[in-house]
Amino acid sequence: MAKRCVLAIEHDWPLWRLIQANLESLGLEVRVAVNAQHGLEMQRTSSPDLILLDTDLPDMESADLLPRLQAQSANQVPIILMSAEPLSRTLGQNRPVTRYLRKPFSAPALLDQVEQALEHMPAK
Repeated sequence: MAKRCVLAIEHDWPLWRLIQANLESLGLEVRVAVNAQHGLEMQRTSSPDLILLDTDLPDMESADLLPRLQAQSANQVPIILMSAEPLSRTLGQNRPVTRYLRKPFSAPALLDQVEQALEHMPAK
């Protein structure tokens, strides 16, 4: 059985290292993209089971990136938004999002959200 793959689109090096270390401890494969363009490319090439999306990327607004990620996903991959801002200020309330993590978040909160998001996804 193939490992589940998580794509983390996060530009903050200490945070993406924390995300990677914690998710790998669950036995997940973790791919990291440091900006929106890299994230779109990695989504096409790695077919992730889940996407963690920082809403404060240097090269594209998350309100523009989120629909592109959703449109590019053939099987409705869950997306967890990560932001220091409240969700309503991050994207408004008209965009569907699987889950939301308010920064700063704890490792247990991250693991809980990821496990819940993957719980109902079919195994590879």
